[in-house]
Amino acid sequence: MSRPPTILCIDDDVLLLALRKALLESSDFKVFTANSGPAGLEIANREPIEVVILDYHMPGMDGGTVAKELRRIRPDLAILLSSGLHEIPESLLAMVDGVVPKGSSSVALKKAIARVRVTRTRPFEQIPQKDKETTKHIEHPRGFARSKQSPPYRRKRAR
Repeated sequence: MSRPPTILCIDDDVLLLALRKALLESSDFKVFTANSGPAGLEIANREPIEVVILDYHMPGMDGGTVAKELRRIRPDLAILLSSGLHEIPESLLAMVDGVVPKGSSSVALKKAIARVRVTRTRPFEQIPQKDKETTKHIEHPRGFARSKQSPPYRRKRAR
């Protein structure tokens, strides 16, 4: 049986970081936490991290910028994006190995970690598109989201 990977969690929500760290450490993972992008990059430079769980919306340096920098300095890292967004930019999806919605169960999180760890150990192989946990929605101007597969939104014009 292989040993659990060393994980770095980067999120500006300190409570979420503490909960995620406790959850993962109870499953024998070694966990580092950072509450900002620059702090996470510093840890990734000095520690033997294998998997990064990265928040998208953070002040200062957002998850997209952090993912790009992580790919530059440590292309071997498996990166999981943890986000509550309905719409994730395609450019960011291309830089990460998987997406885990915020608030996912511990079982879903552990499965995602195992999956991205396996795919990163096989070079030049990507997770098939159907296996990525992505949700693509179009944001309605009034805050409602609708699926791209749903019929086009039409407003009745006042005459």
